[in-house]
Amino acid sequence: MKLSKTKAALYGNLRSVKMRRRHKLFTVEGSKAVYDLATHFPLEALLMTPGAWMPASFIEKWPEVYEVSEQEMRSLSSFTTPSTVMGVFQLPDDEVPEIDGERLYLMLDGVRDPGNLGTIVRTCHWFGVFDILASFDSVDCYNPKAVQASMGSLGAVKVHYCDLLSIIDGNKEMPVYGTLLEGENIFKADLQKRGFIVMGNEGTGLSTGVRRRLTSGLNIPPATDNHGESLNVAIATAVVLAQFVK
Repeated sequence: MKLSKTKAALYGNLRSVKMRRRHKLFTVEGSKAVYDLATHFPLEALLMTPGAWMPASFIEKWPEVYEVSEQEMRSLSSFTTPSTVMGVFQLPDDEVPEIDGERLYLMLDGVRDPGNLGTIVRTCHWFGVFDILASFDSVDCYNPKAVQASMGSLGAVKVHYCDLLSIIDGNKEMPVYGTLLEGENIFKADLQKRGFIVMGNEGTGLSTGVRRRLTSGLNIPPATDNHGESLNVAIATAVVLAQFVK
């Protein structure tokens, strides 16, 4: 099936968070990512360049399969080197989950880099944290670079955009952990397997409101005095989650 100019313009515009939210659609590039996410999100359209491969049994499921030229795919892609396969998926409704007082939740306080967010989603999937509560000023998890970095884990880990302070204030029985330079050594701290773990903005850290609500500040100490200024937020998240679930 040939892709119309109208749909080509629509799918190309999905690089914008405004257009993704307006049309309730997002794009995924790469055959494996499309295949993996099709079990979690409704697939609206499948785009393939000549010679691109997907399992025939997979292609047969979808009524809207378009063959596009490499040039068309380049115009639609968000990457310098486009894939040969692109899926257009429907956005799910975003609902904040009911907080279970016996579980761990990750909170993201102003994380702005899509690669960091995607890596954090993938890391949460590995460590069994299936709900991320993100502040409204955090990057959109359906940004193409975030989707790519999540490596398919976006289907298993839900990212909910919400007012973090309202969630914390409404669940006062939950411990609130956050990473601080002046916090307690995380390798010596007494950590519960429940609560909110808050990771802050790449440049400024935790916002003032969240900082005031912490019940425990945690620090990842460097091994020696010769160290960088800080850890990348995605790497820090992996270290923190590993300590909580060990």
